[in-house]
Amino acid sequence: MMNISQLQVDFQWVMDQTPSFVLICSLNIFLAITATLGNTLVLIALHKVSSIHPPTKFLLRFLAMTDFCVGVIVQPLFVAFLMKIESGKWHTLFMTFITLSFTLCGLSFLTATAISVDRLLALSLGLRYRHTVTLRRVRCLAVCFLLVVIVISFIYSLSSRVIANITVFVLIIISVFLSIFSHAKIFLKLRQHQAYERKQTVGHEQASGGGSPLDIEQYKKIVHTIGWVQLALVFCYFPIFTFLILSTVADWYKVGSFFHASALTVVYFNSTLNPILYCWKIREVREAVKTTLKQISCFSS
Repeated sequence: MMNISQLQVDFQWVMDQTPSFVLICSLNIFLAITATLGNTLVLIALHKVSSIHPPTKFLLRFLAMTDFCVGVIVQPLFVAFLMKIESGKWHTLFMTFITLSFTLCGLSFLTATAISVDRLLALSLGLRYRHTVTLRRVRCLAVCFLLVVIVISFIYSLSSRVIANITVFVLIIISVFLSIFSHAKIFLKLRQHQAYERKQTVGHEQASGGGSPLDIEQYKKIVHTIGWVQLALVFCYFPIFTFLILSTVADWYKVGSFFHASALTVVYFNSTLNPILYCWKIREVREAVKTTLKQISCFSS
């Protein structure tokens, strides 16, 4: 097992109970509440929405569930860990929250990439999409994602931090490449589709090779949504990605430092941001959330 006492740590800013400590704790408590409530509403809304293809909806719900668990489990553990540092009894909490953080945040990243690839397949495969991308296969993919991030988490906590960091770098680079590639291909194919539609005479539409009766407007909404989700992921994960690189090559970037805690807080903020993006970009989800809130307010009254 990795010897925690040998880690390069810097908890002085916590031990001093500086305003930075109060700020980080307050922010994480607030973001834990917003992530929990926001993703609960999104999960209820996605359950009600029937216009989204089941495998795609499963991936969206899986992403919302990982964000929900970040708000319910990881952020409270992070705050408890910071508060326990002064007593010296932080070791078990540290290993627990860092393992869960790796697992859930890794799942979010991989799932967002899978949604991008799913949208590309929906456009590329045409009529074959529904036979190729099935709910069963998507569920198996989610289980594979879970196993991968659990293995990485245990490598980090039980073996070598350097090996785990390198593995994370490789996964992030592959995920970002797949997302950029998928969105670029989707953009080109949508432009080709629009050019094709303009050439059709009214009342004489014909199916192109491998074409699919996609609801293009619904398709665009989900593509735009996951595009914004990917941008939010890159923005929120960039600080922790930078920290992992610097902590691997330089000893003065320490676990537990203010930079480390701030980078983690920005990562956790992503779990609050995703439900906002769902409601902003997908009208059906937004309407279902509004209906749910109205029902809750009526019930309370």
